[in-house]
Parts: sequence; C-alpha cells; structure tokens
Amino acid sequence: MVRKHTLDVPPGSRRSYRVTADALGRWAYHCHLLFHMEMGMFREIRVQE
Repeated sequence: MVRKHTLDVPPGSRRSYRVTADALGRWAYHCHLLFHMEMGMFREIRVQE
C-alpha cells in the first residue's frame, strides 16, 4: 500500500518529482529501513525564504 508522502523507487532506478514547500526549516528525506539509511538513503532538505 502506497501512503501519502511515499515514493516507490526500485533498486538501481531514479525518480524525479517536484514539491511545494509550505514550511521553512530543515527536513529529513529518508527510507524507514535502517539498513537503507546506513547505505545513504537519508538526506536533509533545507527550506528557506
């Protein structure tokens, strides 16, 4: 089941998309599987004016 704010990215593939930021600050962009986070599927997104 795909949930809101979820994007399926099969192994070895890429996805492009646009977002509209409505809250300033630092946000986490990540996979919820710890092994994946350790392998680099975790990034910080900064929303500024």
